[in-house]
Amino acid sequence: MRVMLDNSIPGHSQLCDWAMGPQGPLFGAQSHCEVLGVARKKPHDDAAFQTQVDSLFTIGRLIREKRIEAFTYGELRCESMQQFIGDPMLDALAECEIKTCPPAIERSRFQRGSYFTFARKGDEKDRKRGLDARLSQIAFIQMLCELGEGFLPQWTPLIDHLGLTEFEIESLKNLKCFQQFCKISNSVENYPDMFHLWTAQRNHMEVFLTLDNKLTNIAQMIRKSRGISIEFPTQVLRPSELLSLLGVKEPDPIPIKHDRFYTLLDLWGDAPGERFALFRVSRR
Repeated sequence: MRVMLDNSIPGHSQLCDWAMGPQGPLFGAQSHCEVLGVARKKPHDDAAFQTQVDSLFTIGRLIREKRIEAFTYGELRCESMQQFIGDPMLDALAECEIKTCPPAIERSRFQRGSYFTFARKGDEKDRKRGLDARLSQIAFIQMLCELGEGFLPQWTPLIDHLGLTEFEIESLKNLKCFQQFCKISNSVENYPDMFHLWTAQRNHMEVFLTLDNKLTNIAQMIRKSRGISIEFPTQVLRPSELLSLLGVKEPDPIPIKHDRFYTLLDLWGDAPGERFALFRVSRR
């Protein structure tokens, strides 16, 4: 199953953090020095959301087992630059192969500038900080939304100059569908998510996986809307919904409990040089 991962997925897949805690019994009862180990992250206040986060442990296993073919693309990578990057050894997606697919339209063909200017989302946070948003994601999408019907023949002289691929030309032919997505989303703040969904559809992804309830709600409105000619019906699902679709009735139990400190001896594998038991269990 081809699945595109929203940034909320790797953004919450770090289930544990390195921590300092008491030594284990093998070091002797008289020793009070702390040692390096691992502790589960504090659970989210929203129990339903935490259930979705915990399901990522099983999602990671299914990716490693090739039951899920996971994807990302350039615009999602731009957004992820602002995320905290934890230790991959403690990540539910550890050792997962995440492939890259092309965007519906490559923004760099239309916008050029410094990387930090180009990588901006151009949302309310950027505007409040007074950042230049002329080369942002939202500015580019607003330009696409302003293109009227019949624009493509007028662009014929520009196609070779811009270096547009056949894939991107086909996307432009499908632009009205994307414009309707943006209209239904009801806010420019949601435009980048609509572009992610459009790219997933253009690449024939069966699922766009997210933890964002707002995005799943917008996707439901799109699905119920009449008059939208959708090229490929990508489902927007949460992790537990994807597991259900794959026939997984119960997610894997996470072998690291809350409110407990684990030394490296607690986690180390049986064989010399083997990875932490956390991920040995997830690959069973």
